[in-house]
Amino acid sequence: METLSMSRKEINQISVFEDLKDRKIKQKVAAQILNLSIRQIKRKLKKYHKLGAKSLIHGNRGKPCNHQLDPALMEQALNLIENHYPDFAPTFASEKLEEIHGLVINRETLRIKMTKAGLWLPKQKRITHRAWRERKAHLGELVQFDGSPHKWLEDRAPACTLLAFIDDATSEILWLEFAYEEATIPIMKATKSYLEKCGRPLELYVDRGKVFKVNLNNPDDDKITEYRRSLNELDIKVIYARSPQAKGRVERLFGTLQDRLVKELRLAGINTMEEANEFVQDVYLHKHNQKFVVEPKEKQDLHRTIKGFDLNEIFTQREERILTNDFTIRYHNQWFQLTGKQPTLIFPNNIIIVVRYLNGTIKFKLRKTELNFKEIDKPLEKPITIKKIKKPWIPPVDHPWRKYQTNHQQKVTFLNC
Repeated sequence: METLSMSRKEINQISVFEDLKDRKIKQKVAAQILNLSIRQIKRKLKKYHKLGAKSLIHGNRGKPCNHQLDPALMEQALNLIENHYPDFAPTFASEKLEEIHGLVINRETLRIKMTKAGLWLPKQKRITHRAWRERKAHLGELVQFDGSPHKWLEDRAPACTLLAFIDDATSEILWLEFAYEEATIPIMKATKSYLEKCGRPLELYVDRGKVFKVNLNNPDDDKITEYRRSLNELDIKVIYARSPQAKGRVERLFGTLQDRLVKELRLAGINTMEEANEFVQDVYLHKHNQKFVVEPKEKQDLHRTIKGFDLNEIFTQREERILTNDFTIRYHNQWFQLTGKQPTLIFPNNIIIVVRYLNGTIKFKLRKTELNFKEIDKPLEKPITIKKIKKPWIPPVDHPWRKYQTNHQQKVTFLNC
């Protein structure tokens, strides 16, 4: 007796075709029951008369798919991944196989094959509830900024920080720059480069790091950092995120870059931070944006011009110093002497503004007037004099006091006798 493997749908069709065979129902009714066309019912009924229930089973069941990839091609792809791209995700691996080796394989097909071969371990997704925020409508309406310290060049160079500006409306990376650390000067340099390329955005979304916000002894938020002062002068509104999830677009960007960009730098043979910055601007940025950018709701770009703003003067560090009586100023353990000839009146105890530029030069200003100065050597410290402690005076043996004391003792002894 022959055993047939049938699906539930095919089993349900047996009773309908039995009724058709016995002429208990019409073909039109059978078509309505099985949600098929009358033409399909006629074709299937014809086969049913010849083969019976076996004709209802799909003819390709148990047979290999006619459109499956060549096993030799798949084996070649898996060997390339194992030898050259062992830490690549399936999507990125499929792109590199097509780009470098000319092998066109669907990413989901490759994902299944890599999982079966043990070359990829699927990640378990955690279900967490988050309030969804709609994208902004215009390019330049809101730009998210953050830095990510990471071993971007793996073991070929020390770890560094990647500074990224990403548009909220389009997910376009507006600027990428590697820096040694996420400090005020590197962030100012990256921001200046971004503004020169794109213009001034309406709002900038940042975290509550010390470069962006004064967090200690500032209950009224009246103290601001030098970076915030620079953005205020440029009329750029600053928004502080209260959690990493709040600026999720730039956080997810770093997740993508730590996977893709690290491997792109490896394939390109980049070994220094300077080479990495050139590669990012000349090669990677366009490739990434071409793949991941989405269309904004509105086509208008809200970036504003930087004409009329001197970015070299705005992106500076400014500190106050009190002028001493000898007209010298101490700044970061360096000593400077104000010259006798000045463009404005100066007096001791004046508050001098020390301006430090991004290129490292220093200027001194009083009432927005630049002062003349020269660097001097560190003054010699006054020698410390140690006072000698005087020893108690002891009278000599022949001192009259000693003679008096001896005579007095003899006299007392004589009287007692």
